Amino acid sequence: MKILTVPIIYPDDLRQSSLPEHAINQTPWAKEGDLSCEAAFSISHFNYGLCIKYSVVEPFLRVKKRKINGAVHKDNCVEFFIAFDEDKSYYNFEFNCLGSIKAAFGENRQKRKFLSPDVLMPIADNMEISLDNKGEGNLIRWTLTVILPMDVFLYHKQHLLSGITCKANFTKCGDGLPNPHFLSWTDIPTANPDFHQPSFFGKLIFEPHINDV
Repeated sequence: MKILTVPIIYPDDLRQSSLPEHAINQTPWAKEGDLSCEAAFSISHFNYGLCIKYSVVEPFLRVKKRKINGAVHKDNCVEFFIAFDEDKSYYNFEFNCLGSIKAAFGENRQKRKFLSPDVLMPIADNMEISLDNKGEGNLIRWTLTVILPMDVFLYHKQHLLSGITCKANFTKCGDGLPNPHFLSWTDIPTANPDFHQPSFFGKLIFEPHINDV
């Protein structure tokens, strides 16, 4: 199991820019020659929420602004999965490179409840996106920074992240692209593409706040 310690750094702290990037480079369902994308993430927390930055390099964009909880997985999309308290159920958050968002909670792919637009709109309003189409080899580079306050985890009474451990995964997909791809932080040894596999999530250990130790 992959294990990652998440440092406590507030979103406006300049140290955010020096956080290490972690590759999203597992391709369990790729055929030879399929991989056309590189992706990575960095993560920190500020006790009352998470800050995640995704960095992506890929050759093609096919994306549109979608309503909340629309089919963002068809676009140039990054995703975050997290489970608290050894719960069988987990949250998934999906973002395309225009900032459209989809999020749900449940035990598996079929049994999911969408989070309401009222919960998700503050996230969408505070995302930061950078796009560069002048990369080497005509590759497109884009980054997305998202802040997830603890309020979005509305099915849990967890109010602080300091010192806790969760299961999680970070993924990149593009189901509707000319060359669909499915990248994962952790390996998922299933026959068909399916990120909804909590048994294969990695582990996040949230650094304790100095006042909590």
